[in-house]
Amino acid sequence: MNKFSIAIFASLATLIGASSTAFASEQECQKLKNDHDVIYASKGFCFKDPEAKARFGNDNCYTTKPKFSEKEQQRLDAIKARQKELNCK
Repeated sequence: MNKFSIAIFASLATLIGASSTAFASEQECQKLKNDHDVIYASKGFCFKDPEAKARFGNDNCYTTKPKFSEKEQQRLDAIKARQKELNCK
């Protein structure tokens, strides 16, 4: 292989790696959002977000200020921290 071919191959490998990392981050962000929403839905939260409302519905909701157990709050805090690390939307 000549130097140009090696440079092209290295650039392509870097691009593919970055794309797969971005895709993995997007998947993790979506999972974190879903985990967050499941906790809120389990507490009767009335969603305003159209996606969450479509997934969980608001037929049985009864609050906009749910109360969480210590364990649930710790999980929500961990989700929020990880979302911040990943720069989730």
